[in-house]
Amino acid sequence: MHLKFSLEPKTIFVKKDSVENSEYEAFKAEVKEKMSAQESRISEIVQTQKIMAAMQDDMSADLKAILSILSQK
Repeated sequence: MHLKFSLEPKTIFVKKDSVENSEYEAFKAEVKEKMSAQESRISEIVQTQKIMAAMQDDMSADLKAILSILSQK
């Protein structure tokens, strides 16, 4: 890859020639696929954590109720 510069009064041109690289495109596709899979997994983990937090809240409420009953005796 090389750059060509042409300098003329009142005008500046920069021409950049690029070559497609199939290996690079394949790498980009693979990275996108892996990132998508990771995002999916992260979403699953977040959902599981929300469920666990809700279960802990329920267990905490149950424990408080049990302790309240026991303290009345």
